[in-house]
Amino acid sequence: MSSRTSPVGSRAARRGSLAAPLGVLLVALGMAALLAVALLAGVSPSPATWYLARASGFTLYLLLWWSVVSGLGLTTSLLGLGGRAAAWDAHRFTTELAFVFLALHLLSLAIDPTVPLGLLGVLLPLRSFVRQPWTDLGILTGYGMVIIAASFALRRVIGQRGWRLLHYGAFPLWLMALAHGLGAGSDSHRLWALLLYLASAAVVVFLIAFRLLRRGRAAA
Repeated sequence: MSSRTSPVGSRAARRGSLAAPLGVLLVALGMAALLAVALLAGVSPSPATWYLARASGFTLYLLLWWSVVSGLGLTTSLLGLGGRAAAWDAHRFTTELAFVFLALHLLSLAIDPTVPLGLLGVLLPLRSFVRQPWTDLGILTGYGMVIIAASFALRRVIGQRGWRLLHYGAFPLWLMALAHGLGAGSDSHRLWALLLYLASAAVVVFLIAFRLLRRGRAAA
């Protein structure tokens, strides 16, 4: 990820600092309403919750992937994202939006009666036997996302070097999300899902290789 931010990006980040909490709150209220309606009607919230879990899982993976890609775009200028400020805003917005879909993914799995997880099962590792170790890998990825997101607010405290080191953690987190999707996803055996994972991985590998080659030429 980038080691500097533009003034425009910084102001946008401050304005959008409430986007993620508000989005998570709306998701929580929506899931509570869905569960209440299902209980009042005497029907199961599934398969609605199961479809939501699957869709939000793929969306969350793509958002985490785009966070990595846009972060690489800040340092390579290869993607042509409309300038540094626009690239930073896209990177920060993607990070915030990812938390909204993380909440949707976790809550829809927690209340789905066909998945034996429950709230503790989606929040704490070693609490279930559902598609392990891939489920726990996904939980750890979620906590890693929280740590990296917190670095935005703690940047002045941990310093520039600490902030950059934490942001490099986005790469292993993306790999963990990829492994979680392949191992725990119910659609990972489908051709379209495999092609999605393969194409997204190819983009990241290409951008990393481009960055390393450019750095090597600059040092030569």
